[in-house]
Amino acid sequence: MKTIGREILWNLPHVAAIIMYALFGVVMFVIAWGVYRRVEAYRLGRTERENRFDDLPGRLRDTLRLALGQQRVLHRKFGGLVHLCIFSAFIALFIVTCLVAVEYDLGFRILDGNFYIVFKLFAETFGMVLLLGIAGALVRRIVFRPPGLTKENDDTLQLLLIGAIGVTGFLIETARIAATHPVIAPISYISNSLAPALFGGMPLSEILSVHKALWWFHLLIAFGFLASLPFTKMIHMGTGTASVFLRTSRPKGALQPIPNIEEEENPGVTAVADFSWKQLLSADGCTKCGRCQDECPAFAAEMPLSPRDVVLKTKDQLGLDLYGSLVPSATNVDKDTGKRVVPDFVREVLTPGEIWACTTCRACMQACPVMIEHIDMIVDVRRGYVAASKVPDTVKTALRKMGDTGNPWGLPQDDRIAWSEGLNVPFAAEKKEFEYLYWVGCAGAYDPRNQKVTRAIVSLLNRAGVSYATLGLEEMCCGESARRMGEEGLFQLGMVEMVKEVFSGYKVKKVITQCPHCFNTFRNEYPQFGVNVEVIHHSVLLRDLIAQGKLSPRKANNVALAFHDSCYLGRHNDIYDAPREALAAIPGIAINEMKKNREEGFCCGAGGGGMWMESPGKRINHLRFGQAMSTGANAVGSACPYCLIMFDDAIKYNNLDDSVQAKDVAELVAESL
Repeated sequence: MKTIGREILWNLPHVAAIIMYALFGVVMFVIAWGVYRRVEAYRLGRTERENRFDDLPGRLRDTLRLALGQQRVLHRKFGGLVHLCIFSAFIALFIVTCLVAVEYDLGFRILDGNFYIVFKLFAETFGMVLLLGIAGALVRRIVFRPPGLTKENDDTLQLLLIGAIGVTGFLIETARIAATHPVIAPISYISNSLAPALFGGMPLSEILSVHKALWWFHLLIAFGFLASLPFTKMIHMGTGTASVFLRTSRPKGALQPIPNIEEEENPGVTAVADFSWKQLLSADGCTKCGRCQDECPAFAAEMPLSPRDVVLKTKDQLGLDLYGSLVPSATNVDKDTGKRVVPDFVREVLTPGEIWACTTCRACMQACPVMIEHIDMIVDVRRGYVAASKVPDTVKTALRKMGDTGNPWGLPQDDRIAWSEGLNVPFAAEKKEFEYLYWVGCAGAYDPRNQKVTRAIVSLLNRAGVSYATLGLEEMCCGESARRMGEEGLFQLGMVEMVKEVFSGYKVKKVITQCPHCFNTFRNEYPQFGVNVEVIHHSVLLRDLIAQGKLSPRKANNVALAFHDSCYLGRHNDIYDAPREALAAIPGIAINEMKKNREEGFCCGAGGGGMWMESPGKRINHLRFGQAMSTGANAVGSACPYCLIMFDDAIKYNNLDDSVQAKDVAELVAESL
């Protein structure tokens, strides 16, 4: 009986191994040179402001889950499946190659017997998985291209190159089977079935010649592919994995702070080298998949923002000359001098229109398979604009109002408690001792529509017997909008310091917030500056009070309600169930879920300072309102004052004041008592 196993390089002269390893040495040198050039580009970025190597177990877990497990990639069913086929086959066939190298180089006889049978079956199966993945990817790229997928010949060429490696691998095995007729040929079920069709009747000498030619061709394209890795999109296998491993350990809703901001000469980004080395590495790790763009509400509203393009345009600026110095890409050539004109990075490369269109909703970051931190990049550029005093007039006005009056509405401080007239409202200065501080927020205090929500919340707290107090005239803006519009100095040195002083004076331990933006700021950002309190959003508290029997909704409210997830309550803080559970306790209410809900919810357009800026395209809130109405609902529910304002605007725009209402959870609970 023939031995189950085979001799490696059986049809090649001994010099073939010498040539192969010489070429491999050249390939490794080219790879090392390419990686060196990229690392030098990353090093041109500023030093990171946070530790990217803490929580190693968590980082390894996320790397296994997202980079190797392809968790976010698989959200796109077809695209995710073909990518998983290519990726898993690439890893599997790399293992196959390593086993062959171990046997040949180290002399360990491991490809024998039953293990060899499993080895052949494993290699044959994943070879087919690779080709199926390549075919699916080409069909998706050429025939059914998703809108966010880039149209670059380099990407198609890489797919064809990997496909050629797979095809030649099968042909080599087919020729070997035709020439040697091994005992276990049927295990190589694809190659064995092809052998009669391709080599049947061919003389052995010709089969051996074809096998030898295929082997060399396969080797050259495989080595060519490996050598190209640091210079093509395929580098994302390394940089994308590194981006996941080096992801921020901050809470999802927290921006990166600027330490010692009063001493910082350049707190933001005005040139590509002002990004951190991690941001540059992540930009280089972008897979160009377009998932971020597909989920972006600003892009959907035809505003001049694509989070994908912000990343890719940053990456494009990392052109390297032979000496490794940063050379920004030129887009124009001076006709008189013939010299290239380097564009202004934050005026012409990343334009004001796209930078100020971002609502910081986090949909892009939620979708990104390599965990690029788009919001930090965009806010860092905004910080550069603020430092250079080059912000849109609407932004400038909102920031000036916050600095002058302590609220973005620009209204007098004495008006902050106008909502409380006629109510039994306990103020901290009078009550002294209380369990919760109820933080009303600027919208709840000044916006006429949200004053109704504030009054509803107070009535519910009083009815449930909650020990609480408000700051009244001592309350001021928490600074959330200022921070996201890039005014880090006003946020840190103004709002944070004032809140810290007031909270310290009353020994505040627990805070109820009406606004998810305030909630996120107190929960995730104030701890960066030594303000640590337990924060609960009013929708969560109402859910708990109902569960405890302290509030008992009894009156039926027969309404079909499309519930909208606030980005800062949902994606930034993972609170989805509490407001729904509070609403479910109200008799008669039917919640009509929108197609985009929970972590895939669609922004109302007010976040990131969008509340204070004019939209150059369609209105995001109008798009979201249309999604709500498509459910057949006759009301829209929310748990955010900004969202409520945006939906009221959309209702008025569509002349539906008499038939559709926008309601906060607190109002609906109060009406049912």
